[in-house]
Amino acid sequence: MGIKNKLSSAAVVAAAFIVTFTVIPSRERVLADRLGVQSRIEILKRDASSDSMHVYYETGGKSYGNKNGWKSKGQMNAANNNKALTSISMKLSGKEYSGGIRYRVLLKGKEKWNGWAVDGKVSGSADGSNRIDAIKIELTGDVKQHYDVCYRTLTESYGWLNWAKNGEVSGTVGYSKKVLAIQVVLVPKDSGLPGNVAGIASKQETASMSKESAMSPGAEYKAEIGPNYPLKYENDAVYCYDPSTKEKKTGWIRINGLTYYFDPQKNGQMTDFGVDAFFSQSVFIGNSTSEGLTTYFNSKGKDYLGGPLVAAKVSYTFNSDKSKLDGYMLKYKGGQYQAKALVKKCGAKYALIMMGTNDLVGTSAANVAKKYNSYIEGIQKENPGVVIYIQSTTPRRGTKNEKNLSNGNINELNKLMKKYADSHKDVYFIDISTPLKDSSGEMKKEYSSDGYVHLNMKGYKAWVNTVVDYVRAQYIEKAVEDAKASAASPQDT
Repeated sequence: MGIKNKLSSAAVVAAAFIVTFTVIPSRERVLADRLGVQSRIEILKRDASSDSMHVYYETGGKSYGNKNGWKSKGQMNAANNNKALTSISMKLSGKEYSGGIRYRVLLKGKEKWNGWAVDGKVSGSADGSNRIDAIKIELTGDVKQHYDVCYRTLTESYGWLNWAKNGEVSGTVGYSKKVLAIQVVLVPKDSGLPGNVAGIASKQETASMSKESAMSPGAEYKAEIGPNYPLKYENDAVYCYDPSTKEKKTGWIRINGLTYYFDPQKNGQMTDFGVDAFFSQSVFIGNSTSEGLTTYFNSKGKDYLGGPLVAAKVSYTFNSDKSKLDGYMLKYKGGQYQAKALVKKCGAKYALIMMGTNDLVGTSAANVAKKYNSYIEGIQKENPGVVIYIQSTTPRRGTKNEKNLSNGNINELNKLMKKYADSHKDVYFIDISTPLKDSSGEMKKEYSSDGYVHLNMKGYKAWVNTVVDYVRAQYIEKAVEDAKASAASPQDT
């Protein structure tokens, strides 16, 4: 890999504020008009006394006008009769921070985006004569420093796209596909994308479909394969050049088995890393705490994060990893394996390990660290080139069995394993424990399922978000370093 990312990403579990829209047939226009005014008054009354920030807005469409009613916080609706949205107005309320919201749309058949509309003004075709194909949304003022605005659209042919954020495009550009519904979520700054919301999973990996990119109609995305495409660092940004045409590539490009997004809206600048491609080649290894990741991933849908493998076992310890089969070994497709053999069997390129909770009982952190080091070295010896991610041992909560398993010992083990990772090739340390801790250093109450060592779904969300953020930052950083190291100019490629 060649780099050591020193980031310790702290994922923040956010309470999301969600809104979706439904269109109303013309015969219900009078009722919609009445409901729209009533719901807006109710929202204004409720939010005027609230410190927390809220986003609410109203959509319009052909035959029913701009009278779809103000929606807010979890009202999951889709457009009736496959009608398109033609206009939108949006507003923030709450006394937490000052600032506002602005938004602009791309209408059918137009090459230029409408100008920005702000704080309740209508953007789009107010008379319903033209439909929305894409949208951008941004926060303004002080609230922008504390929240991200995330949004995704239900589009004709493609279904629900992935989340866009802070001014990015959501919808289609060049394909003339109508927007049928939208979700908008306020999340704390830099806390990551929301994932599944209100039971809806994005059908696409990308936030937008553009004919200027490598997107393919009807597919999640088409990643162009180019292991020899050179990366170039120009004007504080990374670009990808076709070695034969010397032209910038755009869209999702697969380089050495991983994908990066070169945004056609930003002149081909690299803007994202495809985490799904990474996790589809990964295996999570650990004990019962890691086993809970299976339930979490299943709750998010089979395609979430590319479908990573979880090979974890209740009561699993380093002592369980024996050459002789027993009931506490890792399992894969009905067989029992040592960790090094399992990684080879499943073909994983990345092994994310979280051990120590069971191993620390009745012994020192130093003794466990020695076993941990030997365990990792065994995996790497059997699987040359595999990349190891040590996920810090998670904290415990309460006083149960505290004499044998303390947070002090857990913290000491984590220090030793970080030191080990920092000095070994292709071994990295991800601090997942800090985001799970309260001010006293214990596992947060809201993340604990048993008041001891196991997590609930909110805890797993914080864990997974931390890992995702770390990996995304690491590989974007690596791409930047690779581009800076390239001596050739684009003309010389």
